[in-house]
Amino acid sequence: MSDSTFLAKWRRKCAKHLLSVPNFVVFSYLDFLDSVFCVIYKHLDLLFEGKASPCYCTTKKIDINGQLSDDNEISETLQYGKRKKLKELVVLLRFVEDLLNKSKGFEAIYISKNRKNGDFYRVGNRWSDCGCDSCISWMKTDDPKLHVEVNKASSQGNPNRTENVIFIHGILSSSSFWTKTLFPKLSESKKMKEYQMYAVDILGHGKSPKPRDSLYTLKEHVEWIEKSLISEYKLNSFHVVAHSMGCIIGLAPSNLSPLLPLSFNIKIEWFQPYFPSKEGVEMRAMKWLTPKRLWPPTAFIWSIMVWYEHLSRCVCLLVCRNHRFWEALIKRLTSSRDVNFLVMDWTKHIHHSGWHTTHNVLYIGVKEMDKNLETLMKLKKRVHVIVGSRDKTSPPDFRHNIKTKFPDVELHNIPNAGHRSIILTRETDFAHNLFHIWENT
Repeated sequence: MSDSTFLAKWRRKCAKHLLSVPNFVVFSYLDFLDSVFCVIYKHLDLLFEGKASPCYCTTKKIDINGQLSDDNEISETLQYGKRKKLKELVVLLRFVEDLLNKSKGFEAIYISKNRKNGDFYRVGNRWSDCGCDSCISWMKTDDPKLHVEVNKASSQGNPNRTENVIFIHGILSSSSFWTKTLFPKLSESKKMKEYQMYAVDILGHGKSPKPRDSLYTLKEHVEWIEKSLISEYKLNSFHVVAHSMGCIIGLAPSNLSPLLPLSFNIKIEWFQPYFPSKEGVEMRAMKWLTPKRLWPPTAFIWSIMVWYEHLSRCVCLLVCRNHRFWEALIKRLTSSRDVNFLVMDWTKHIHHSGWHTTHNVLYIGVKEMDKNLETLMKLKKRVHVIVGSRDKTSPPDFRHNIKTKFPDVELHNIPNAGHRSIILTRETDFAHNLFHIWENT
């Protein structure tokens, strides 16, 4: 080991130990603060809606109506750390709950009936969510569906040879991740006449519905994609291109969907870290992907959004509910007519959808990866895993683990590419690679 390497590791180790003390102090305070806001939001929800919304400050799983639940689709990460709540706050919380149960008020909700399957959705937005026309437009239909952007194949192509491609984005993103970056590059190619592309806004994101009675489980995401995209457009075969959390959703139909015939040509280009399925994998994924850290600032914000249910709601109240103000401010400061789509996507969700999707898809989904990949391998489906060499979301043993357990998975390493820059800074190369993969299917 060279002296420079040794010094670099020593500095990193010292910095880690020095930050551990302020980390403990700050996050201990945030633990307390989150408990306080639990009580505050119960009062505010009662005041504005007539009913306090259920939360995960109990030690047992609850459903959307506040009833105890044994649903295995609810992530164990939602309960982590709640048992450490201070005794005094637990007593206070129970007192407030008893008080609220005796109170009467009104509950402003909007009920929408799905005419096809008879399901009812409680979709009225919370007082802490944005109520602008663009955010609640999906409520104006009796049969809400996911928003889908379609890029049709060229009319010059042979319709009998046209192939379908479904693009699925990641957490706190939307179909714009694909339509603003990759679609223009794909459309420039003459090969595009053979492909019809569909970019979907997953449930709770972008322009898609954001129902309040949903727990945004992996199964729900798959069912909504089936209803809004696969069945709606009568897709008999398709490729799947997915990024980040979207890869978990893209893999899921192999085991969650009884509607999909085995003849479906599902081929996945995958950009999601792989964690071997074993006991405690949800917590391992949570601690690896979003550890409690003060630095850099983005990591600190993610720590709040993932570890603290009520503090993250405060962030959404400030940012998402007032997204029109922030968009106008950014335009004024940058003298630009448009706001970057990445910023727009981050603010166009609600706390309920973002919180549950993160835990019930991103973290619980890693537990299902092995089973889903095994099913795809048995069905002789081709899976391409594309990962950047600088992707810090990937565990160090990521490549070794996936190739050891699934040797038929095709692994592509992209040098000097990060989790997002694997696409955002190399759209032309990435489009070329996709065509090459599709042509050799």
